[in-house]
Amino acid sequence: MRIMLLTSEEWNNYTYSNGVLTNWFTGFDADFAQIYTSPGMPNNTTCHSYFRITDGEMARSIIYRTRAGREIQMPQTIDAIELSKYNAKKKGTYGFMKKISLWFHTPVVLLRDFIWLHGRYNIDGLKKFITDFNPDIVFSPRYASPKMMRLESIIHQLTNAPMVAFTADDEASLHQYSLSPLFWIRRLWIHRMFGRHVCEMRYKHYWMFSEEQAMSYYYKYGLETSTLYKCGDFPDIHIAKEVGTPIRMVYAGRLYCNRWKTLAAIGKALSDINRQGERIVLDIYSMENVSTRQRKSLNENYSIYLHESVTPEDLKVIYEKADIALHVESMDKKNRLLTRVSFSTKIIDLMASTCAIMAICWNQHAGYQYLKKNDAAFCVDDYSQILPCLQSIVDNPAIIQTYAQKAYNCGKQNHSRQKIQGQIRNQFQEIIRSRR
Repeated sequence: MRIMLLTSEEWNNYTYSNGVLTNWFTGFDADFAQIYTSPGMPNNTTCHSYFRITDGEMARSIIYRTRAGREIQMPQTIDAIELSKYNAKKKGTYGFMKKISLWFHTPVVLLRDFIWLHGRYNIDGLKKFITDFNPDIVFSPRYASPKMMRLESIIHQLTNAPMVAFTADDEASLHQYSLSPLFWIRRLWIHRMFGRHVCEMRYKHYWMFSEEQAMSYYYKYGLETSTLYKCGDFPDIHIAKEVGTPIRMVYAGRLYCNRWKTLAAIGKALSDINRQGERIVLDIYSMENVSTRQRKSLNENYSIYLHESVTPEDLKVIYEKADIALHVESMDKKNRLLTRVSFSTKIIDLMASTCAIMAICWNQHAGYQYLKKNDAAFCVDDYSQILPCLQSIVDNPAIIQTYAQKAYNCGKQNHSRQKIQGQIRNQFQEIIRSRR
């Protein structure tokens, strides 16, 4: 089976150590080629053929009437491999636009849309790359931005291979919150563009994290849809571990989208519980630059201990010594709606972490609903419930072992590598057979 991937980011296990491509396709019996739209270099052991298009190339193609995109090779020398481990997005046009987008987000995104919609692709190079690889299927795991929709349309014209899509986010619905007129102008534009695009592309299947979103796409656009999650490696037997003293909670991840406020709310509950001595603590491992305001709310006075980010291997050891692994999202309206259909890939990692899981987020969030439905986590959907939930755990620590077992059982039953890779393979094979 020959699978061509269309993605926004490069397949790099160092820059994206938690990436779904490596998760889905490690050990997958197929040949891969990738077309991607960012400046970084690939670094993985699965895919060996690449075609790269960057923001800078597209911008120059408008100004100088050049052609954007070229085939590149996987780094071979030691120096090139080491260089590929660093995030190239900090440099050049992409890095500049990303930096100023922190202050002028929607105008910068609109400028980027313009560049990618009017830039001149190296069509001859793309056609040769696709023809040489001769894909059986085109798989596009991405967020349906104007950039990616145009690229998909071009690829659709260059190959007869069927296309399957995947999204992890709310791409085009109007179920969002913003006070910016520019935001809504762009959102309405994308909403209409997406409706036309799915009719043009005739995707053979569309995967996503959210059951609600899958049903919405099925009824609104007539697409064949289903959910697809990350896979994990689960040992045959789950061995219960002793609960620590104090009970140790761990959060590893970003603090953006006001997740830090949810972590701060946990700290307030911990300060109440720990008045007579530390019975439960929270360790946070994050790559974020912590602001003064955040550091004031996330400190040892609230039994919260901040650490710098660690490698995935080190994190596994940290989880083995912890009791509860946290999945948190913001509770404010804007971020609730922004992340509503998202399902953090880390949830599956947490199921295999030997910890119990605690999810603190809006009850309409896809990850929360999944964990609640499967009784695989302590689920809290309001800040006022944090203290009673943690107090009940401290008063009855054995329940941690119960929920660690439930998390493991859910992961092993629904997210084993064999099951998820089998789901992908069976879907691809069915689509390929139907065209013969």
